[in-house]
Amino acid sequence: MDLTISALTSKVEAIQGELVEIKSYIARRPEASISIDRRKNKSIDTNHSTSIDSDTNRGWLVPKTTSDMSNTPYHGKEISAGTYAALTRHQFNLESLGDKLQRIENTTAAMKDKWRRGDEAMRDFTGTWFNKRKEEMDTCFPTSPSSQHY
Repeated sequence: MDLTISALTSKVEAIQGELVEIKSYIARRPEASISIDRRKNKSIDTNHSTSIDSDTNRGWLVPKTTSDMSNTPYHGKEISAGTYAALTRHQFNLESLGDKLQRIENTTAAMKDKWRRGDEAMRDFTGTWFNKRKEEMDTCFPTSPSSQHY
């Protein structure tokens, strides 16, 4: 019995140590909310909204945000929050356009395949139709004695 209590005690101590590490990690993050440790939840229903395009944000530097444009002279330089937001928006728009173009390309390929198969079926049908002899045609479309006016 003593072994299990000892094992449980050491597990509790290990979990408490991990909890201390997690709390210190949360406290070190710059985007960490103060309300996490104080049991005070931050309201998401506030009427105040901040626009990324407002003039008050222009010129501010994004902390530790650098340009990822490796083929330009601005590679590795800090950029403003407005520029970063615009780049992020444009990147998202380009990814959306890329997805749309891929779907259009897939649809076009599927339609071309259907047209190709339809053309092949028509060629097969017309090829066999025109290669039939008169006797075979008479079996497909029998003529009655009353309709022989040709």
